[in-house]
Amino acid sequence: MPNDNNKRQSFIAAALFALFLTSPVLADVLEEIVVVATKREESIQDVPISISAISGQVLRRDVIRGLEELAVQIPNLSISNGIVSDNIHIRGIGSGPERSFEQAVGVFIDNIYMPRSRQYRAPFLDVESVEVARGPQSVLFGLNATAGAIAIHSARSRPGDEFLADVTVEYEAEYGGTALTTVFGGSPNEKLGLRLAARVFDSGDGYWNNLVTGADENSLQDTLIRGSIVYAPSGKLTLDAKVEYSEFDRDGHLDELFTSAGARSDGDDQLNWVRGQDGSLLPLHPSPQRPGFEGELLNLAASFEYGFENGSAITGILGYSDYDWDMYWDLDSSPVAIIDSGNIETYEQTSVEIRYASADDRSLQFLFGGSYQLSELTNEQPNLVDGVGIGLGAFGFPVAGFDAGRLWSKSAFNQDEDLVSLYATFGWDISDRVQIRGGIRYIESEKDHLRGGECLVRRSDGTYDDLDPAGNPNDFLLTLIGFCPTVIDPALQSRSSENVLPELSVQWSANGSALLYAKVGESAKSGGFVASTTVNPGFFTYDDETGLGYELGLKTSFGDGKGDLNIAIFSTEYEDLQLSSFDPDSAAAVVRNAGEVRSQGLEAEGRWAVNDIATVGASIGLLDAKFTTFTSGHCYPGEPMNPDGFSCDKTGSTLPYSPDYSGNVYVDINAPFGNRLAFLGGIDVIFSDSYLTNATLDPLGEQDAYTKINARIGIGEENGKWSVSVIGKNISEEKINNFTEGFLGVYRGSLQEPRTVWLQGRYSFGN
Repeated sequence: MPNDNNKRQSFIAAALFALFLTSPVLADVLEEIVVVATKREESIQDVPISISAISGQVLRRDVIRGLEELAVQIPNLSISNGIVSDNIHIRGIGSGPERSFEQAVGVFIDNIYMPRSRQYRAPFLDVESVEVARGPQSVLFGLNATAGAIAIHSARSRPGDEFLADVTVEYEAEYGGTALTTVFGGSPNEKLGLRLAARVFDSGDGYWNNLVTGADENSLQDTLIRGSIVYAPSGKLTLDAKVEYSEFDRDGHLDELFTSAGARSDGDDQLNWVRGQDGSLLPLHPSPQRPGFEGELLNLAASFEYGFENGSAITGILGYSDYDWDMYWDLDSSPVAIIDSGNIETYEQTSVEIRYASADDRSLQFLFGGSYQLSELTNEQPNLVDGVGIGLGAFGFPVAGFDAGRLWSKSAFNQDEDLVSLYATFGWDISDRVQIRGGIRYIESEKDHLRGGECLVRRSDGTYDDLDPAGNPNDFLLTLIGFCPTVIDPALQSRSSENVLPELSVQWSANGSALLYAKVGESAKSGGFVASTTVNPGFFTYDDETGLGYELGLKTSFGDGKGDLNIAIFSTEYEDLQLSSFDPDSAAAVVRNAGEVRSQGLEAEGRWAVNDIATVGASIGLLDAKFTTFTSGHCYPGEPMNPDGFSCDKTGSTLPYSPDYSGNVYVDINAPFGNRLAFLGGIDVIFSDSYLTNATLDPLGEQDAYTKINARIGIGEENGKWSVSVIGKNISEEKINNFTEGFLGVYRGSLQEPRTVWLQGRYSFGN
């Protein structure tokens, strides 16, 4: 393995060196990247944060459909699709598959906080830019940004903009996928801007093959539509509103089975886009369900900004989000239907924020504001288990009057949350070269929670009997193996937390093209109640997660604006890190707060306009993320346990999704030729060291080091009016794990997409 890593690193270094030597002539400048992470428009080179930004043009050009595909562009960012929720990690810190968790990486869509991963499962549509701020970001973004924050900004047509009609058609050659994206926008008068965007996507045949049924699975269909309006009745007031609706449907199971002994139904112990499952679900009460998921999402937003004569401004933002999500899968992943499960979730949130910002041209700038968010989460987990009577009899429990066939259970979780936040930030220009920035945020979170459920066993006559939680001996075993919910207390429970989170940075402009900064800040993530089926009252609640981060950074440009290089060194210490895993023996969720964690390392990003046709760049993240103290961690099968018989000492172990190094090297080509034509091309070489993909840190869930290649080639009009391109993704067909977990003596896992080849045609009318 070390030899392979050395060869890979040598290849990457050689490729980068060759790209930088493409031409000795510097004839172009880099386009300035403007971000709004500080709630003001600033050049990314002036922001004292380790931050990356990707434009909507790049997202469309490279067929980047969602956050998981964006991650390969950003150092120390890992995003993968999971069954219960997406796994988002920055610098090794993230949240596991627990239904009640907010993400440790805060996600904001058009300045509105979206705590549930289902809210941003929809693909990118007509995006202006995506910003990724790494490290604790509580002051600028709020609660639950202990690892960092991702901000997605939708495109708008503003008053005075010319008419725009943009149509993009895509076809995927490997599996027959199709996509149609249309954008219409413009300004009917000087005070009004209108925009309508829509996307219809069908992935075609699924890229998972089910050996039992012979069918291809995991095909995905998405429909998205967004309308927005910007109204500026005067030079001081601007009103903005949007409505966004999406629906999505995935057909087929979401994972596959593998073992350590090659005992999987297809005779292979590795994940390889092949299933051995039965391909159908038993009827989950009250009617049969197919494997896969479907959902609907509605987002509404409205905002105003009023500018005063002195350059200051007041901004208000009102948001509403509502989704329904139904998912069913063969939980045991076996060729014989034994355990089927589902996850039915609804969520609704309303939020309001108001802030006041001083003028930007003063030596002392300040901003203060407050926000309130109210949310309601309902989650149900139906389970259907065959062979219950046989299992009970084997343990000596009486099974008279019951058949050997079926148990039906459902756990229910309901939670209301009130989130109040007050914050203030300042910037003080001590001199032309030295500036101090700081801020503080107060956050109060209150969660009200109700848990319940039911458990039914079918009698021989076909009727169901409600197991009595007061003492039926069958209940103990069924609850122990995790298929019947443990109802700790059906009464309403509440918990609240308060956090005061400061942040301070000092920056020094060495000259007109270099910025040095040092930053320190605290962050927090709210605790809560466990939603998943659990059998241990000690794991029913979890505490707040807190972090204290330090960062030193350098941002510099060179060659008269033809190149830039940003470097950050960081170290963050976390206490009570929230972790969730799937107990491989009991098939129940286990949630714990880890003792202490340290995440430290380095991030570097650079770009260079080699000449007027080529831009090269590279990014790399070096990471050391470990449990410094965690004596009661989650166990994997065969791991030496503590004397308590259910926990393991993880002190000194590396966190999941924490490769020692990761990054990419790329080149973009736009070479004019002929009569107003341009050759379009590019290649991305994405690389990563090995890492683990489950919270128990089971070595069988290790993702090997890989090198993934994306490439594109095309032709278009020089002014960008039209283009035709071929885009290859994962050309090297690397097998990259989304997640793995142990389950009743076997393992389940899921892979990212194999190689896909897209033909893309785009035509723009008007502007």
